[in-house]
Amino acid sequence: MARAFSVAALAIAEGGANAVGAMRFTCAETELEVELVRVAGYAEGFALGAVAAPVRFGVPYTAIRGLFRRGKALCVALDPSACSPHNCFVLARFEGDLPGVPGVISPAAMEAMESAYRARLRARAASWIAPAPVGVLAAALSPDYLASGPLGTASLALLVALATWLALRFAARLVTWGGLPSDRLRDALVAELSRRMGFASDRLAASTPDAPAAPVFAPRPTPLGAQPGRERGGEEGFDALPLRARVLVPAALAVVGIVATMAFVQRFAAPRDLPPAERRAARGVGPAARGAAAALLASEARERAEPSFPHCLCDRADSPLWRQGVPILSVLGSTGPDDGAGVIAPILRRNRVEDDEAAAEPGGTAAEPGDAGRDGGGRPPRPARGRYDFELAVVNNSGAPVSDFRVLLTFARRNRRGERAGITERGLFWEGALGPGRAVKWHVEAPGTEVKIEPGVTGLLNGETGVASPDAFFALTRARYRVVRIHAAMMLAWLRDPRARDALLSLLPAASGEEEKLGRIRRATADVVACSVAVEEGRLRACLFNGGVAPLRGVTLREVAAGEGGAPRAWPIAATLPVHEGVEVTLPLEGSAAPEELEVVLQGR
Repeated sequence: MARAFSVAALAIAEGGANAVGAMRFTCAETELEVELVRVAGYAEGFALGAVAAPVRFGVPYTAIRGLFRRGKALCVALDPSACSPHNCFVLARFEGDLPGVPGVISPAAMEAMESAYRARLRARAASWIAPAPVGVLAAALSPDYLASGPLGTASLALLVALATWLALRFAARLVTWGGLPSDRLRDALVAELSRRMGFASDRLAASTPDAPAAPVFAPRPTPLGAQPGRERGGEEGFDALPLRARVLVPAALAVVGIVATMAFVQRFAAPRDLPPAERRAARGVGPAARGAAAALLASEARERAEPSFPHCLCDRADSPLWRQGVPILSVLGSTGPDDGAGVIAPILRRNRVEDDEAAAEPGGTAAEPGDAGRDGGGRPPRPARGRYDFELAVVNNSGAPVSDFRVLLTFARRNRRGERAGITERGLFWEGALGPGRAVKWHVEAPGTEVKIEPGVTGLLNGETGVASPDAFFALTRARYRVVRIHAAMMLAWLRDPRARDALLSLLPAASGEEEKLGRIRRATADVVACSVAVEEGRLRACLFNGGVAPLRGVTLREVAAGEGGAPRAWPIAATLPVHEGVEVTLPLEGSAAPEELEVVLQGR
């Protein structure tokens, strides 16, 4: 019969195991003998059970339900019906029997496994307890130039705690690894169990049934108490170290790494005094340095001397473009695709029939070109006749669709007495829904010299109706008609969308009649704008908002002249405008008239 193969191992508390302690496996001819030498019950999340008395039992090889490697450990699972309650083991630190005494574990090996088990428990407990105090202590003792501020201190503490946790977890695994001899015994046990279970060919079996089979592996017993490194000429150097030394080596390496890092930072990153030669060279830049320091002190003194202003915020600039509010439907007229002035004017002409009638009257003569303010009989001049021929666009500014709306246009002319005559009405109807930020256009022709436009949907934008999205207005900047593109740029400026500047640049240069509106859009899209403008008791109150990326100082609030005449009024502001914030100023108003429009001029412009 084949000689039985026996090996001892340490069952450790890993996921899936339900027993910890020293045990031994013996591969007999017909069954696997399991001896629980010093084993305690284990369950994930519960304390260890009482230590069981040594017990030996046998299970058939068919009861082995699991046999696989997990790192350096070997996982063995037995059928619960064959053995209970300890049937799942995670094995490490394999040891052989005493030389010449099969089936007996040496006392030195037992003591080594017990020491390793206790060291593993201490290392695992320390990995949960020690990292936080060590990290806090390292952060508290670290110099300011290594870690400063709450974020830097917390980062250093977290880094040290993580390194400590990893070092202690590595130590816990290291103390339970028996080195290369343990790995060979583990592999031998796997090969023997595989052969017994029929998963490996019996290459070493005897050629005749009566001949004894050679053992699959006959390792030389290597108890932990022996010095395998000496016997093998030192080829297993780390395994030859004592258990305490193997525990201390990872911790010592971690400490050395932390100390070396701190020394490197202190050597190359810590502030240091200049050598005498560099100190002498630095004297040459002394006057410039003193000048810069004096300028910095003067700047700080100015900031301290600045008056304190209340802070404020602006949704948008105050502008005549939307001072009366933004309508739900904007009606825009133009004479063609390239007309952006938005002025609907009639085409005037004289009526030849009336001229002939006037010439036929007693004492009457036909009017000549240029006869303004009189006719042949001294009567009031006849009004010129005219007609309209233009494009009318309607834009939905609201955030909700507008369905089935009408636009009524009433055309008329004036007679000699100044009364409306020749009234003609045109009704425009849009069937269906006009989406938010969408536009529709009609071509209109009618006689007359004046027109009144009445959209079917009136009212201003408010919180209930909302406003169309900036993306919808940005899409309108590619419309065919220029008047619609100008309106889209105005709405983007009203929404303080940064794309308003690009839309404005695409409209330049301004054509005749567009300069005023495009100028107002440009001022409304500036980085610094004025809002909440009011005149109270002869003083001008306004909020100056800085939408740029840097603080500004030395700005001037200036009136935009509505026409030719006197110079525009200006008010220098002795305040620093913070980034994305405004200051509220109250200024003396020269004259009783409130400015129609204000702009903020930066220093040097």
